[in-house]
Amino acid sequence: MKKSEELFYLIKSLTKNEKRHFKLNVQGSESAEYLNLFDAIEAQKEYNETKIKELFRDKAFVVQLTTIKNYLKHRILQSLRTYHSRISKNAELIDIIRNVEILYYKGQYNICKSELKRAEKKAKNFQQDLLLFHIQDWKRKVHQVMHPQDFETIKDIALKQKSTLKSTHQYIDLLLANIDPSQFSLSHKKSVSLQNKTLKTLHKYRKLLSSNDHEKAKRTLEELIKEWEQYPELMKEFFPMYFSVTNNLLGFLVFKKQYKEAFVRILLIKQKARDIEIVSAAFIKEKLRLYNIELEIHRNLRGLHTTNEIIEEILSFTKNHQTLVPDNYKLSFSFQFATIYFLKKEYKTSLHWINVILNNQTKKDRQDLVTYAYWLNLLGHYELGNGFTLRYSIDTIKKRIKKYKNIVFYEKLLLKFLSKTVEYSAAEKRDAFKKLEQQLQEHPIPEYILDYIDFNTWIRQKYTV
Repeated sequence: MKKSEELFYLIKSLTKNEKRHFKLNVQGSESAEYLNLFDAIEAQKEYNETKIKELFRDKAFVVQLTTIKNYLKHRILQSLRTYHSRISKNAELIDIIRNVEILYYKGQYNICKSELKRAEKKAKNFQQDLLLFHIQDWKRKVHQVMHPQDFETIKDIALKQKSTLKSTHQYIDLLLANIDPSQFSLSHKKSVSLQNKTLKTLHKYRKLLSSNDHEKAKRTLEELIKEWEQYPELMKEFFPMYFSVTNNLLGFLVFKKQYKEAFVRILLIKQKARDIEIVSAAFIKEKLRLYNIELEIHRNLRGLHTTNEIIEEILSFTKNHQTLVPDNYKLSFSFQFATIYFLKKEYKTSLHWINVILNNQTKKDRQDLVTYAYWLNLLGHYELGNGFTLRYSIDTIKKRIKKYKNIVFYEKLLLKFLSKTVEYSAAEKRDAFKKLEQQLQEHPIPEYILDYIDFNTWIRQKYTV
């Protein structure tokens, strides 16, 4: 994202209610130009500053467009702060701290004390240690100005601040250890904060996986999830973190092919997610992870009769939150859809999703998924008997493969087979597929390739059905 595009993406991220709140709170005739600029940017599908300047060429503000855009951005952020004043306990506490600062400079120390008492209780209940430190700092300042000789109380508050900072330091150490385990080690001290305990447990989980202690790794996550569920208010406040732990367990269950248990947990986490009132970008990311896991289970089980429901659910969710869905997830979902519809023998629908990938690909895309979309494209046209299109597509994929590496034996074998046998009779194809399987047994396709497209199962089905 270029700096000149920041306002565009901010406006595009706004919900209908957020836009309405902004416009209602922008008052006065001097704001008309800002609203016109807001509407013009909102109407664009891609940001084009040249067109904006052309549209407002008769307006005086266009010569200071960068300044006006910055002002509009800050007005939108100001509106979002008021609209989302209760978005989280963190936001509520920050507002209280701002109120205390204003009251302090107005000399309203008694009101400061009552506000800080309320904030301190809330910060402790929701384990907001960093903000608790700031609340305690204001508590010390207020007490010091009201009772300058009460050194014992001031000392007691300062010692509590020091204790609060220990938990914050541990949180930073845990973050560093999770980012780079080789360079940063974990403290052996017991974590008091549930967030800190979560980071510590995830670090332990990864170490257990690397040492192949899978059962203990699974139990570690299960126990952590149970502990989160004992604190429903904390779970609701920090739901994306709880969601992330659950997704890690689901990923493990898929890896171990424990699909029934995974489906039960998917239903449970979806039920909990429905109760979350405020949908954040972090929440959406975890929901997308969940959908990817769910699609992988459907694909692996090949019990595809209910897959249409989950695909419709995903399409609805991504449409409702399209500005917050990263391109890599859109690509991944399209590939999953294409694969699933291919397995369902709905080849035209499969090709539709393949075309979504191939017609919209960029250099930033995961090139592995794009490459196997090309392969799936070949199989789809082969199944439909589209010989001319198939041969053209084979030339295309050959050029793509050569761009990145040499064509290996199994690739040459498959490409030659598809081109040669696409117009064979059913009986001829059965014999050809048997022969192809024998050749691939001598020169097997690598396992990691079969995770993208299970060529072996497809070949076997062509002569056994």
